[in-house]
Amino acid sequence: MNEYKNLFIQSITTKEITGIDKKQVLKTAAYDVFSKKGYKEAGISEIAKQAGVAVGSFYNYYDGKEAIFLDVYIEENDRVRQAMMDDIDWQQDLVELVRQIFERSRSLVSSNKILAEWHNPAISRTLRSHYSSGKGKAANTFHQFLVETFTNRMVAEGYSEEKIQDILQVYNLFYYMDVHITEDDFPGIGRTLEVLATNFVKGILHNEKG
Repeated sequence: MNEYKNLFIQSITTKEITGIDKKQVLKTAAYDVFSKKGYKEAGISEIAKQAGVAVGSFYNYYDGKEAIFLDVYIEENDRVRQAMMDDIDWQQDLVELVRQIFERSRSLVSSNKILAEWHNPAISRTLRSHYSSGKGKAANTFHQFLVETFTNRMVAEGYSEEKIQDILQVYNLFYYMDVHITEDDFPGIGRTLEVLATNFVKGILHNEKG
């Protein structure tokens, strides 16, 4: 994270802002503030000050703290998920693959102060609303990658089109549960989804191809 932070966080003074996209400058400053203080303790005035932008100018680019945090979260989530896509062997045994996906996700989220806010009731609804929307789902590169990767793998292994669509429908149900069900709604939902996904793979994907 420190390596990325050195690339993402740049100390930009008021004079240096001239000619630079102020929205990006604000987002860069927001990443730093949110990473240090968390969503609850971070303030717009501190973000604006670090960006070298007047508080009044902040609202030319964002409606408020929720809006800028959503931008920061999306970019950070894309970065972390890309690292997962690059690191995982997607051709390995499917049961082990599912285990690694959940394990890496837990580890990366729990150790990342930005992504850990997914479970914060103060901002969780905004984040979940984005990723459950058609636009958010379409822009979710990790989701699209999983659909494409597993589809290609099933095609290569000889699954029928009907069987593939049935399996993808189940995957969409997992996505829906992940986005809509919180720990407050169902304690241990993350672990439960992992158990369901693992047993789905064992009981469906490893059975006779349709």
